[in-house]
Amino acid sequence: MALAVSADAVRTLHRLHRQLADLSDQLAAGPRQVAARTKQLAAAEAAHAAALDEIKKAKMAVDQKQLQLRSAESKILDLEGKLNACKTNREYQTLRDQIAADKMATKVLEDEILEGLERLDAVKTHLAPAEAEIATSKASLAETKAKVEGETSRLEAEVARIRGDLDAAERELPADSRDVYHRIVKSKGADGMAAVEGTSCGGCFQQLTGNMLAELSMGKVVPCRGCGCLLYLTSS
Repeated sequence: MALAVSADAVRTLHRLHRQLADLSDQLAAGPRQVAARTKQLAAAEAAHAAALDEIKKAKMAVDQKQLQLRSAESKILDLEGKLNACKTNREYQTLRDQIAADKMATKVLEDEILEGLERLDAVKTHLAPAEAEIATSKASLAETKAKVEGETSRLEAEVARIRGDLDAAERELPADSRDVYHRIVKSKGADGMAAVEGTSCGGCFQQLTGNMLAELSMGKVVPCRGCGCLLYLTSS
């Protein structure tokens, strides 16, 4: 059954609802962009923290080896000092063998320290790129926030204007059609209205009956029997 409301009125209401839906999508996109930039910054800061931790561990490893080396060198000096006090050749030779073994161990430590210093230099190269990425991410986040804030103000003003136009258009609806309209819009939003496409509903594409098409051709608004959308012709 056709509603006591003109196709022009529903066409206008549908346009305003779609505009509001589009503006709502644009408003929602802003926080998502800020969240993405914030996540990017957090990742950059995590990479920087990881680089610092890697440097710390590499330096601690080198410091530990250097401490071991100093201890081993001190032990060697102590053993060498005891050589002159040996009373037997056997005791002397035992000390010499121990000193030789300890010197070999210090050589291994020296090699390990050199490798550790090379490792430290290598991990330090990760720090500058990580710091640069943080700076870039911070700048990008600040730029995005400023852009979103400016866009939000503009979009909210546009939403207020469209809502005003929508309220005015809704007040023009006949009383006997207003409840049906509000019920459909509450359930479907901007998708509660659909333009006729050929001889089918533009919402669910169900074929329309001859009577429905006749009423539509007279500029009336007809609910779709398939999806419940308020149907209207694209032009009177």
